[in-house]
Amino acid sequence: MSDTPPPADHTGAGKPSRPGPGAVLVTGATGLLGHAVVTRLLAAGTQVTAVVRNAERARTQLPHHPALRLVTGDVTDIGSYKGALPGMDAVIHTAAYFREYYQPGHDLKLLYRTNVDAVEDLLKAAVDAQVPSVVQTSSIAVLGGGDAQSPGDEDTPNGRPDRGNHYRSSKIRAERMIAGFDEKFGRTYGLRVPLVLPGWMWGPGDAGPTSAGRLFLAVARGELKALPTAGNHVVDARDVAAACVAAAERGGAGRRYIAAGGWYPLHEICAAVVRAAGTGEVPRKLPPQAAMALASALEWQAKVRGRTPVATRTGMRALLEGHHRRVSSARAAHELDVTFRPLEQTLADQAAWHRAHQQLPALRAAGREARTA
Repeated sequence: MSDTPPPADHTGAGKPSRPGPGAVLVTGATGLLGHAVVTRLLAAGTQVTAVVRNAERARTQLPHHPALRLVTGDVTDIGSYKGALPGMDAVIHTAAYFREYYQPGHDLKLLYRTNVDAVEDLLKAAVDAQVPSVVQTSSIAVLGGGDAQSPGDEDTPNGRPDRGNHYRSSKIRAERMIAGFDEKFGRTYGLRVPLVLPGWMWGPGDAGPTSAGRLFLAVARGELKALPTAGNHVVDARDVAAACVAAAERGGAGRRYIAAGGWYPLHEICAAVVRAAGTGEVPRKLPPQAAMALASALEWQAKVRGRTPVATRTGMRALLEGHHRRVSSARAAHELDVTFRPLEQTLADQAAWHRAHQQLPALRAAGREARTA
């Protein structure tokens, strides 16, 4: 059985319930979460400044809206976009380097520069520009505990940074830096830095695509024949966006908010993907050691063919770690009024998005049943 997320309003989940802040700058605006944040803010009547690396490509990915302004910049170079900060009511920082999960040979220096150093540069620039709030996107992967008997929450201590998962290590280091920054400057200058900790994000708008989008397409196209017996917290990126926007408005300084949705077995997730896409087959179940061997083989095969692998050993390890982790999103539900869509709705919307972008064939038969392994 799946762990049940906080109750969702299925008819109105994710819709803004109150006016948003007047002006917000969003980093990582073309990513899965950034796209959802931009879309939500525009729907709330907010003037949005989106920091993008390629303005021409961003125009094809983001909504066409008179309240949206694009600023070409690189988050690792604060000078490229700090001029857009004055006058902002908030910054929602979604940009991150997570290529470690799906691309061997990634740039570790760039990972830490993006996920740690760039955050510190942004906070300093926000103080100079008198921006009252910067929302930092972290991850439930930072938490050092939490299981089915005793789910983790925002007061669960972080784990130790280690070399086994550089993305997690970078997010832990960023949280430490933010705590020190708040102690040093936040109270003096009034900068409020709430943190949102998402689970594994899925949903429409995954242009990257992320690891979730890659898995969705690989399963829907029948490219992945086996996956480990594992599970993870799955959350719709649009619901995480709702948490980010609410945190920008009223999140506490240095206060963490878990937005993880519900925990689902991977086999159940894949079956839902097949139902939503109307194509593919549910991968068979593999024991963890066999799954790691499969990931190694997929990495080698992709290297020979000059492609990005469907799965990597690092990504597989992170997936297996999530099998035992359980967390509560109660604080986000209670303090930020965040609700969570059911898995079927998220995947149906994601399938529709992929079809609209010619990444999946048109749905041929409604109600097609998934074949289970």
